[in-house]
Amino acid sequence: MLLQSKNIVSSFLIRALFAMVFISLLSSVSIYFFQKYSFYTSLADEIQEHVDRGLQKHHNNLKLASEKRIKEDVQRLMMELGFVSVELYDNTKSEIYSFTQEGNWYGDKLEMIKQHDAFIVHDFPQSKKMRYNFIELPNKEYFLQVFYPIYKSDKLLGYIEGISYVEPRVVNRFKRGIFVTIIIVILTVVIFSLLIFPLIYFAYTKLNRNRLELLSSNIMAINTLGNAIALRDSDTNEHNYRVTLYAIWLAQELGLKRDEIKKLIIGAFLHDVGKIGISDTILLKGGKLDENEFEVMQEHVLKGVELIKGNSWLEASKDIILYHHERYDGKGYPNGLSAEQIPLSARIFSVVDVFDALSSKRPYKEAYDYARSIEILKKERGSHFDAEVLDRFLGISNRLYLDITLKSKELLKEELDSLIKAYFLD
Repeated sequence: MLLQSKNIVSSFLIRALFAMVFISLLSSVSIYFFQKYSFYTSLADEIQEHVDRGLQKHHNNLKLASEKRIKEDVQRLMMELGFVSVELYDNTKSEIYSFTQEGNWYGDKLEMIKQHDAFIVHDFPQSKKMRYNFIELPNKEYFLQVFYPIYKSDKLLGYIEGISYVEPRVVNRFKRGIFVTIIIVILTVVIFSLLIFPLIYFAYTKLNRNRLELLSSNIMAINTLGNAIALRDSDTNEHNYRVTLYAIWLAQELGLKRDEIKKLIIGAFLHDVGKIGISDTILLKGGKLDENEFEVMQEHVLKGVELIKGNSWLEASKDIILYHHERYDGKGYPNGLSAEQIPLSARIFSVVDVFDALSSKRPYKEAYDYARSIEILKKERGSHFDAEVLDRFLGISNRLYLDITLKSKELLKEELDSLIKAYFLD
C-alpha cells in the first residue's frame, strides 16, 4: 500500500504538472494571437479613420475628382500616417492614381519595401471591412499594408491600397507588453495551481481510497461466492485457490496482458457460479451422470452467465463462465465452438481446470497422481485442449504442482491474495 500511495502521488504530480504546463502554453498562445490581432486592428482602425476623414469630399466619384486635389489630400494622409506609397483603384479594380512619398527618409523606406516585394500581396476586400497585411522584414523593419474599400452608402466607389511604415519602437513596446502579460498569466496559473493543489490532491486520494475499498469489496465478494460454490462441489474451497493460481501462472507464461489476466482471475473464481442452480442430487452424485442428468449439468454455464448479467465488473468473467467447457475439436458445450473461436482465456482455463479436477479429490472420485493426470491431458492434446496452450502448461506443470501440494490452504490463500493485489490494487 505504501508503494501504491507513492504511485498515486507521482501520478497526480505528473498530471498536475502537465495540466499546468498545458494551460500556461494554451493561455500564452491565445494571448499572443489575441494581442497581435488587437495591435494590427488598432493600427488599421486608425488608418481607416484618417482615410474616411481625409477623403470624405471625394466620395462621390474618385474618377471625376481633381487629380490635384486628390494628390494633395492623399499626400497629407501619407504624412500623417507614415505611408510610403498609396494606390487608388476604381470599383472595377483598375488603377486610377499611384502616389509615393518624397524625401530621403521616405525614399529609403520605399526602396526597402520594393526590395522585398515578395512580402507584398494584393487582396481587394469583398466587403466593407478593411483588410491588412503586417510585414516584418528580415532587418526588423515593419510595414502595414492596408486594403481599404471606399463606399458611399452601399455603393462601392473604389479601393485604396497603402503601405505604411511602423516605427520599430511601437512594435517593440507591443512585444514587451505581450511578454509581460504572458509572464503574469503563467505566474497566476502557477500560484493558483499551488494554492489549489492540496485541495485537489486530498479529494483525489479520497476518491482513490474509495475506489480501492470498492474494488477490495468486489474481490472479496467474488472470492466468497466462488468459494461457496467450490465448497458445495468439492468439499473444499482450495479448488478455487489452486485453479486460479494455475491460470495466472499459465497466462503469464503465454504472455497475456495485465487486463486479460485480471479478467481471467475473476473468471477463475466464478467459473462454476451457475452450479448454484443445479440440484444436489445431480451435483453431488457419486457415480457417472446419465444422459438427462448431464444435460441438466450443462445448463450451469448458461445459468452462470445469467447470474452475472447486468454487472459490468463481473461480466469480465463471461468468456470463462460460458466457454470453459468448449473443446478445441468443437465437441464441447454449450455452443460447440472450436479452435480459435474459443476465447484464449477459456482455452487456458480449460486446461488448468481439468488438471486440478484430475489431481484433486472430488465427491465422485479420488485424486489422481501427477503422472496420471498429465497422461490424461496429453491424450486430449488437439482434441479437448489447444495444443499450444497445453504444451506451455506441461512445461511448467511439474513445478507448479509440487509448489501447490507443498503449501497449506492458508499459504495458498496468502499467495493468491498477493497476486490479486498486484494485478488489481497496485
